[in-house]
Amino acid sequence: MATAKKFTKLIFSAFLASFTLQAYSQVIKGRVTDAVTGEPLVGATVVLKGLSGKAIVKLDGSFHFKNLKPGAYELMATYIGYSVAKAGPVHIKSDNDIEVVDILAKPLHSELSGITVVGSSRNDESGARHLEQNANQVVNILSSKTLQLLPDITVANALQRVSGVTIEKGSSGEGRYPIIRGMDKRYINTLVNNIKIPSPDNKSRFIPLDLFPSELLERLEVSKSLTPSMEGDAIGGTINLVMKDAPATKLLQVNFSGGYNNIFADQPFQSFSSSTMNKRSPNQINGPAYAASESEFPLGHLNYTPKSTPINTTAGLTIGNRFGKNKELGVILSGSYQNQYRGTATSVFTTATTPNVDNIPSFEFLRERKYSTHTQRIGVSGKVDYRFNQRNKISLFSTYVNLDDKQVRESYDTTNAINQTLSYSYRTTWQYQSIYNATLQGEHQITGSSKIDWSAAYSIAKNSIPDQTSFSHGGLSVDRTGSKVQLTGDDILNSMDRNWMKNSDKDLSFYANYTKATKLLNRSFELKAGALYRNKHRDNFYNYYTLNPLRMSGNNQLFTTIDAAKFTFIGSNATAQLNGNNYTFSEDVSAAYLQGKWQLTHQLEALGGVRLEHTKQQYNTQLPATADYKDGTISYTDLLPSLQLKYQLFRNQTLRLSYYKAIARPQFSELIPDGPDNYELFKERGNPEGLQHSTAHNFDFRYELFPGKADQLLLGVFYKKIDDPIELSVRKFGYNSQVFKPVNIGTAATNYGFEAVFIKYIGSFGISANYTYTHSSITNDSMLYKYRDPQLGITDKYISETRPMQGQANHIGNLSVLYKNTKTGTDLQVAVVYTGERLAILNTYAGLHYWLQPTTQLDLSFEQRIYKKLTFYGKINNLTNTPTVTSMHIPYNNYLQKTSVPLSQQSTPDDKIVVQKDYYKTSFLFGFRYKL
Repeated sequence: MATAKKFTKLIFSAFLASFTLQAYSQVIKGRVTDAVTGEPLVGATVVLKGLSGKAIVKLDGSFHFKNLKPGAYELMATYIGYSVAKAGPVHIKSDNDIEVVDILAKPLHSELSGITVVGSSRNDESGARHLEQNANQVVNILSSKTLQLLPDITVANALQRVSGVTIEKGSSGEGRYPIIRGMDKRYINTLVNNIKIPSPDNKSRFIPLDLFPSELLERLEVSKSLTPSMEGDAIGGTINLVMKDAPATKLLQVNFSGGYNNIFADQPFQSFSSSTMNKRSPNQINGPAYAASESEFPLGHLNYTPKSTPINTTAGLTIGNRFGKNKELGVILSGSYQNQYRGTATSVFTTATTPNVDNIPSFEFLRERKYSTHTQRIGVSGKVDYRFNQRNKISLFSTYVNLDDKQVRESYDTTNAINQTLSYSYRTTWQYQSIYNATLQGEHQITGSSKIDWSAAYSIAKNSIPDQTSFSHGGLSVDRTGSKVQLTGDDILNSMDRNWMKNSDKDLSFYANYTKATKLLNRSFELKAGALYRNKHRDNFYNYYTLNPLRMSGNNQLFTTIDAAKFTFIGSNATAQLNGNNYTFSEDVSAAYLQGKWQLTHQLEALGGVRLEHTKQQYNTQLPATADYKDGTISYTDLLPSLQLKYQLFRNQTLRLSYYKAIARPQFSELIPDGPDNYELFKERGNPEGLQHSTAHNFDFRYELFPGKADQLLLGVFYKKIDDPIELSVRKFGYNSQVFKPVNIGTAATNYGFEAVFIKYIGSFGISANYTYTHSSITNDSMLYKYRDPQLGITDKYISETRPMQGQANHIGNLSVLYKNTKTGTDLQVAVVYTGERLAILNTYAGLHYWLQPTTQLDLSFEQRIYKKLTFYGKINNLTNTPTVTSMHIPYNNYLQKTSVPLSQQSTPDDKIVVQKDYYKTSFLFGFRYKL
């Protein structure tokens, strides 16, 4: 921590010192920019003809030569993909003379046979700013160069650097799902090259973005408003992963790295062999009526092997070029492999089904959990495009990502004075997920003013969790004052659960668009119309077996080792337990839109129109014929208008005002009556009897300033009104159980806020900062409150409660200090991410929700050229070992007044009750990158 603070101070001191640089005597200085776009060509080489010295263009596009003798000088600038640019002669007349000259470099291009191939690209910071400035919608973009220099290696973690975006983490501490402006992942859609992709998640339609290595991307786009031509199920926004495109010249890039997570200095990494895990259950192999035997459930994968220093590795390869006489054929292939070992140390209190009087929580256990997760991530992306002539182009791109996770969860009671039992439990999980997409696209210029484009896409997402196994053993405890609870007597073996889960989600999609440029009232007008059809088919399989300990001579079986444990079936348990989680789900989405973009005045542009989307869904489960909602059909149609106004104040300043209506469809499992049993906290059940899809009206206003081509200032406000919002709530089920259930909460919810983005480069230093304030409000009139009635005694009643929406943080901030020395080949970035308090889990009892406490994470990354095209790089995450802390908004002192059972880990007793802490420690990654 101290070292990180000193290093940050050093960076800031150097940054401030750059403002006080004095002008040198006899200086030639200036900027090198793209002659077409005006973007600075960072890293370009500038030489003075006849002299040996050279200058490298800095982040802001500037260069300078100092200590020159009086005379005439000619300048020459070179940059890959550009023609040699010349300027001069520039005359130095006397001492202290400073001459300023700007050099414009033209991108290489070929116009033979009507084919135009431009040598510039949009994969750097200035290119991203150019795209943001000229976009039809409100959008934030991370370029491939920015992604390369970030401390992150997955798309999910990189997204937390975008203004207004927070990340939901999994049990391994890896970021998985984005939350945009406080809108939960259910309100966001994900595209690959503007094509919607299916999800491998076993319950939901949102995409786990930790599947995607960030190095596959050319840029990452986060759209916060929608046009009629964009799909309408994105109340929170749209995330578009733009994969690498064929370069103008030959490209070869190779990287390799290794690293370590220092949590394994405190706890060993527990590994297991998956060779004894059955990929198919006895039910799948032999049919639903088959009675399994104990011998079909091996135990080898419950033997764990500790590793003290597991090494993380990554590797990547990108190769591409354009071929043919006129460079009409473009080809690129990118691949990435990541092998990671992650650990988590968790302390969590589990609550009782019902609280004490006045909704003071009651706790049953304090669990100490240790997670060991081995992740292997593979990503491959390729594209081939062919330009027949200036009017016709066809392309085929394909993306495949695969995530293979093996996880051990060890859990045991610790000293907590809650109960007098001790239980050790273990869970072994092997999960592999994949997404594949192939898209064929065409672009055709029909006339000089009209064109069509089309896409045909096939996508499939798969998920499999074979033979997930959990068991426990334990007994009565006696010593509740030591560091660990000790058993007082026999260590009893308990039951064992075996689960098999498998699902696939297949999409066939067709898109067609027609665009015509014309005049309306003598003003430029672009008319665009299009249609979409998507057929989705989802299969979901789930079954489980419960094996009980074999009783020895009528007595409980004592636990010694897992290899010595004996299990058997009781009654009908030998037949797989099938439920509503075995289902098929089909969805047909048909859409059409009409859109117009009109240049109303020289400064004012309007883009508006309407989109019509029809949704038809059908599901069939394997529940008994007499079960309610065994099968179902759902359909609805939505009319989605939108309007975008863009006013050009000056050349580099713009005002944007937008409105759009959008929807959010329920998740697949939320329309199924049952739910899986392999849960972390509570079992989940669907709500087919009353769950409605959500709709929302969305408003945005933003001021944009682009003072330098890589600099920007964005100031914006937004407002959302969401009808029928869907949230997961903990509900009573049966006599003494609780379940997660999706419900449309109360009346309409509102969400509004403010965003600011600031990026500035001065010479070799830069600063990138963003801040978002978000406030949401939702009221539920059906919250339970437990109280003591004079006549009825202790009972429940319903009360009203107003709170924020799930996942919304009031304050989000990012600050990065950057240093780039193109002469020495040095890039350095210190990044801080702040995420304010946010609501994580809802409870059916008022005030007993789980809240994630504010977090501040410090990361560092660097690159250093060591020889020509070879660089050494490093990425260090969570330098300050920031934990994730979950709490209740109940003062711990109030809790103590209602119970005699104290709780550990309570740091602010007047404010809240801490219910969970997760530690991930610091991870290090160092490697080499070669780029031709």
